Amino acid sequence: MLKETKIFIILFAMFPVVDALNGFVLSAGINLPIGVVYRLICVGFLVFQIARKGFPKRLYTILSMTFILYGVIALFIQTIVLQNDVSALFYDLTNMTKFFLWALIPYYVYQRRNQLMETSYEKIFLAISIFFTLGLLIPYTLGIGNQTYAGSDAGYKAFFFANNDTTIGFIVSATFTGWYLFRQTKATRLRTRLMLALLYLGNLLSLLLLGTKTGIVYGVVLTIFLLLRFFFFQKRVGPAVKWGVGVTVVTVLTFILFQGRAFIVETMSGLVQRLTYFYTLYNGDLVRFITSSRSEFLDSAFRSFIDSGNLITQLFGYGFSHRVATWGLGDLVEMDFFDVFFSLGILGLLVTLSLLLFFFVTACKKRSIYSMLFLILILYGVFAGHVLFSALSSTLFGLVCGGLFLQKESLCEK
Repeated sequence: MLKETKIFIILFAMFPVVDALNGFVLSAGINLPIGVVYRLICVGFLVFQIARKGFPKRLYTILSMTFILYGVIALFIQTIVLQNDVSALFYDLTNMTKFFLWALIPYYVYQRRNQLMETSYEKIFLAISIFFTLGLLIPYTLGIGNQTYAGSDAGYKAFFFANNDTTIGFIVSATFTGWYLFRQTKATRLRTRLMLALLYLGNLLSLLLLGTKTGIVYGVVLTIFLLLRFFFFQKRVGPAVKWGVGVTVVTVLTFILFQGRAFIVETMSGLVQRLTYFYTLYNGDLVRFITSSRSEFLDSAFRSFIDSGNLITQLFGYGFSHRVATWGLGDLVEMDFFDVFFSLGILGLLVTLSLLLFFFVTACKKRSIYSMLFLILILYGVFAGHVLFSALSSTLFGLVCGGLFLQKESLCEK
């Protein structure tokens, strides 16, 4: 493997450590932009290496370069039309840098798909899973860190910054670790399988500690899905191994239920109390409750988008800083495709959908864990947001999209 690709693997496998460190510094009241500097280094590395490698004349190149070029043009048009000052320009540029990550990472992988072998690429996701789990469980054991919900005892997120972003990180980690564990049932030594099983349990425990309803439900559904797939659809594993795994799972679950029932009840009680609080706050409005008020924010954002500005702002969007200053909603309504529409306009939405459609077609052609993760993250972004515009989630999404280029074609294509 080339030294350059080794740097890529190390640089992007360590991002949970950087985000945890960044959260620790912010929690201590120290204004040190560790996360911003790290992302700028990542973007600088990607842009330099992509430009150095050259651009093959393919549809994917056209879509990716159009996406980046449009983002830069839209940013400057918004600055002029909305008369943004330097601080507003810098704020918008910071958000656009996060947005560019999920497009730059897969293009880098695409250029070097012959050097980045699948086994090496998998190490990135395993390392990310380990770092996320240790980054949450170690502070929890030491009794330090922050609650998931401010002003409430419900949930725990250690020093990771945003609730939704952290949930996405553990959803991806648990999915990849669980898939890798059951895929490697016969291919690895017993010690390795035990370590993977402990890592997967750590992922599930972390989702429980986070206390978000999406994370907890996903952890339960994922575990049931993996077990059913292993026992009924895994043909490469014999009955003896399946019986052994079944006995082990039952034993572990029994031990957890007896030894950790007080912790589970306490955690779930905090979640139920918070859900009850919000249900009462929303006066029983199920739409607002299920969408966490996103439906209300969306309606207000649509009115602001249509009633203010002109044709140029509707074509190229309002950016981020202008929405914070004038819309009264912040820079996101937490539904990614609507946020693309409001921030980058009609043209920005079309450009973004074109690139995502290319990834979707690629995911459908390849039968891989990355295809599954791509669909999961897209669905999460549609309903809960924080996938395309968050630094943490955008990095993960970019790595997932990159993985689509490293898989063999599905059997139906052979």
